[in-house]
Amino acid sequence: MQIEELNNFVLLFDTYGKLLSNKQYEVMDKFLNLDLSETELAEFSGESRQSVHDAVAKAKKQLISFEEKCGVLKNKNETKKQLQEVIAFLTKENLGNNQIIAKLSDIIENY
Repeated sequence: MQIEELNNFVLLFDTYGKLLSNKQYEVMDKFLNLDLSETELAEFSGESRQSVHDAVAKAKKQLISFEEKCGVLKNKNETKKQLQEVIAFLTKENLGNNQIIAKLSDIIENY
């Protein structure tokens, strides 16, 4: 899995992980947060590698489905982009003081 794809699944998992079944949550938590391979997960859980592979694939599909239906990450990214545009405008037009711009930047970073 490429870094960008991995980062996307980490964001999806952080957003929608609690909506997964307990088994899917546990598998994805170990897969994403502990960086265990499917083989390591299989050894750890005592299940077959194929079973773990299927569970990871199903959980990924479910996370993507949640985002397609709810769009939380899409909306979050759009909000960040709009805030960045506000900062750019305030800076360009010299309309905002440094404290306001710093606060908006902080909101974007922690959002």
